[in-house]
Amino acid sequence: MKRVLVTTFAASVAAVLAAAPIVDAARHSVTFNVKTTGLREVDKVEFLFVGPDSDNDYEALFETEDSIADLVSALDRAGIPRGRDFDSRNCRFWPVGEFLAIEPALTNFMKDVDNAPFPSIVYSGGRRDSSGVPEAHTNSPCAFFALYNCPQSILQFDASLDQSPTYGRFVPTCDTKEGERHTFTLTWNGRTSVKPFDLKVEPGTFGERLRALKDGSFDSELDVLPDFSKDLSLKEAVVAATAMTMIDSSRVKMNGFKDGQFFYRAFVPMEKWRDRKERLAQPPEIHFSTNGTFVVTEIIEDWSDEKSIDPKLIVKDHPASSPEEAARIAKPIAEKTYTAFFYAPEDTKLEKLYEFKKLLTSDLIFNWYVFTE
Repeated sequence: MKRVLVTTFAASVAAVLAAAPIVDAARHSVTFNVKTTGLREVDKVEFLFVGPDSDNDYEALFETEDSIADLVSALDRAGIPRGRDFDSRNCRFWPVGEFLAIEPALTNFMKDVDNAPFPSIVYSGGRRDSSGVPEAHTNSPCAFFALYNCPQSILQFDASLDQSPTYGRFVPTCDTKEGERHTFTLTWNGRTSVKPFDLKVEPGTFGERLRALKDGSFDSELDVLPDFSKDLSLKEAVVAATAMTMIDSSRVKMNGFKDGQFFYRAFVPMEKWRDRKERLAQPPEIHFSTNGTFVVTEIIEDWSDEKSIDPKLIVKDHPASSPEEAARIAKPIAEKTYTAFFYAPEDTKLEKLYEFKKLLTSDLIFNWYVFTE
């Protein structure tokens, strides 16, 4: 009799595990099964979990037994609010979502070579198609949890982690054997951890508002959308943007930009880019004058000297008597590099820059930088 009971209990446990993902809506938790991919301690880890159809298991610690779609459905049924995916094109460099606890602890399986603590885990939800299907369900790398900011990844670290610098940062704690089975549980504590926040940047008032953010007098993380008034001068915008660079963090996330405006870092470009030899590409330089005229400067790279490792830069200035003419000249140049450089006097109102950006709008131009002259 005793042997029968033990056997029955073991069979019940096996049945429960095989039924993952298991949803506990009351605890806001999801339990699911994974298998090790066989990474060694010397291997680099880019993904904690990938789906069963992924071809990136050679750089993932675990492969989930359930599909990405089933795991996402389980998270939704557990009542965990979906966050928002990382999106570099729209300048959302911080993933946003509710914090999730994970058991067993990540430190049992993975370590940071810099011995830094792991950032919190958030349910960003990953990029979706028009019908709401997660891109990770169908498209490689089928990331359920990427360790860098991967737009399609369902889970993310609460940090701004570019892929290249992150590569090599995480490694297994020890050698693993392919096919070993583990069970993980993700749990949300039910408290909203991130709140949207519209930051009005207007003449004469932005200093006080930025100081309030710096002081941190709020009870959650903020997903901040800056709104630069058209009445600001370029000089004021630079001052505000410089302050934002010191506030921008996982606690106060500067994410995105208002339609027709610039991401705040457009006003604080790298100074070395003024030197054309220091640039990786040569976008057009659109020079604004105080009298309403424009000069579009085109820089052509001449690689005809095979003995030189650097191109010869040929500079061509194209004067324009109207913003429409300047935009017509600049657009095909900017589309080649996906980038446009504006140069304007510091007292130029942002309204003028916004108007010109609208003329230059293109699906192929998504990097904008403004230099003071």
